[in-house]
Amino acid sequence: MAVGLLEVHGTIDVSQFWPTGRSDADTTKVVVQLAQDAFKFRSHSSVPFHTTTFWQDAKVKGSIGLKAPIDSHNRLTIRLQGIDAPELHYQAHPLTKEERSGASAIALAQYKALNHFYRQPFGATATHALRNLLVVAGQPLMPCRVWTYVDHPSEIFDTYARFVGNIDVSIRGQSMDLNYWLVEQGWAFPAFYSSMSAEEIVSLSGFAKIARGKKRGIWKHHAQTIAAFDFNLREPAVGDTRVLVQDQGPVLFPKLFRRQCSWATRKKAGISKQTLQQYLESSADACFKTPEFLAHTIHSAKTYPFASFVKAGKTVAFEPDGLVFQELPSKLLGADGKEVANF
Repeated sequence: MAVGLLEVHGTIDVSQFWPTGRSDADTTKVVVQLAQDAFKFRSHSSVPFHTTTFWQDAKVKGSIGLKAPIDSHNRLTIRLQGIDAPELHYQAHPLTKEERSGASAIALAQYKALNHFYRQPFGATATHALRNLLVVAGQPLMPCRVWTYVDHPSEIFDTYARFVGNIDVSIRGQSMDLNYWLVEQGWAFPAFYSSMSAEEIVSLSGFAKIARGKKRGIWKHHAQTIAAFDFNLREPAVGDTRVLVQDQGPVLFPKLFRRQCSWATRKKAGISKQTLQQYLESSADACFKTPEFLAHTIHSAKTYPFASFVKAGKTVAFEPDGLVFQELPSKLLGADGKEVANF
């Protein structure tokens, strides 16, 4: 378990969230004031924080190549740790070189025509609920604290160069953790990864238990059967709140929805002849059973293919908090191309 604590102070532009923007409920951009010592780290609770500039000239090496973690507008993209909200806009995973070379021109054209941004039921509603919460504070640029327990700089960012952590804001004078609020209110599923500590997993499981027990939000509609993919459910336009009236229906665990979206688009276009189950089985997605992960840690817990928790491409044989997914690798590299060693 990591004992170091990294904090980043910045602001959230509330207008980024749908319906005024495109951000969804579990990913947001935070503007950091780099000249004002925004990043602080302490290696242990018994020592004070110190300012750190580990991020300067650094890039994350992951599945999308090399990417700077802070953009030209001084924004960090934050992936809210341990949660997964219904998708507001998901586009099928890009075709591989093998898929492109083996497909006909007609199939590729059909794939392009089908490859829209799709959404799940409650994707708009969950984002709208988060935005409404933040609007209560009455500040278009809302101060926030982003934090994560890490011991090494390469533990901060995921393979897409997103900072993985929790976000604290002040609502009517009280500090609120947005990760916990979204899960407790039933607007996001718990979604655990191997980079998380046992304490973080147990805490989020507790909030999920509350929401599930009261059938809040998405829990009343949590799907255990995989229905046909709905190509009519697309990303709502900015400002088009009419979708909220009918934004309900069976909600798959978002990670499974994303796999179904990529498969269904390929299947309908004629790129692939696989069944959904075959597509899942061809993936490298690996996970642990949560009780085994908590008991044995990542070093000795048994890994399972994610596909083994789906039966015949139809039945969901897991609960969202029952699995811990293996985090894809990433490294933070300095200007010299070497891994950033410390804070």
